[in-house]
Amino acid sequence: MWKYIFLLVCAAAFTYSENEVSRDGRGVFTKNFFGGVWGNRPPLMEVNQPRAICTCKCGERNEAGRIVGGREAGEFPWMAKLTYIKRFYCGGMLINDRYVLTAAHCVKGFMWFMIKVTFGEHDRCNATTRPETRFVLRAIVNKFSLTNFDNDIALLRLNERVPLSEAIKPICLPTNDKELYVGVKAVATGWGTLTEEGKVSCTLQEVELPVISNQDCRKTKYTASMITDNMLCAGYPATGQKDSCQGDSGGPLITEKTTALQEKRYELIGVVSWGNGCARAGYPGVYTRVTNYLGWIRENTKDACYCSD
Repeated sequence: MWKYIFLLVCAAAFTYSENEVSRDGRGVFTKNFFGGVWGNRPPLMEVNQPRAICTCKCGERNEAGRIVGGREAGEFPWMAKLTYIKRFYCGGMLINDRYVLTAAHCVKGFMWFMIKVTFGEHDRCNATTRPETRFVLRAIVNKFSLTNFDNDIALLRLNERVPLSEAIKPICLPTNDKELYVGVKAVATGWGTLTEEGKVSCTLQEVELPVISNQDCRKTKYTASMITDNMLCAGYPATGQKDSCQGDSGGPLITEKTTALQEKRYELIGVVSWGNGCARAGYPGVYTRVTNYLGWIRENTKDACYCSD
């Protein structure tokens, strides 16, 4: 069962609120290693600058190259690794040249200016490589509820634009906000643990998971009220076996699409959020449903350069 590992900063102590105790009692935990509870108020948004014009393409996977039941991943050039006080704790994904999308619980309660974001990394234990790194200038958190993890989504504005290249490319956002993706094959990626109580992975892992309807997800061992319309479930409720796990929080759930020019691209449909254990029967992984936040994302990233779909 996943457990919060709370970070003590400057010798400050804190206690659980009633809501948090209630949630812990239900055995539901997030997929990061810190799970902070302090709220933070980021600086006011600067006046948005006109959006730059990009000539790049989003969602192009580099095929150069575990998550539970998964396998070592090929290159996913939008993957971002989040570290806090030099410790890896969450994932994220680049959506344009300036912003990373992640889970709100990877930001809420943390001193966001101490979060370092790394791009272009596959083996995070390989100290010989020097991947691109940025720091967080601003964290923009949606109306996140710590009680039920509704609206578990956040934007990180980076201190500098990220140079887009073969090794670093953004993921495409969905174009149809009505798409439910039920039955599609999706892929989750991350450096999280390979078993429920295991160690985090050095190399980026991927696992393929089918998306299930919210109606079916509410019929699993989760109670119906736990799955809101802002969530998306993926996995194998009957058998478990495959899932995202601790340390994968904030990372992407993507699916392949074919463009009008018959090009294969990937689009982001979910953000790793929470679940009960890892790959347990009756408990599929729960993700933030990205299509419900497209307007919010675009509104808060007007100063960024988006690649074409």
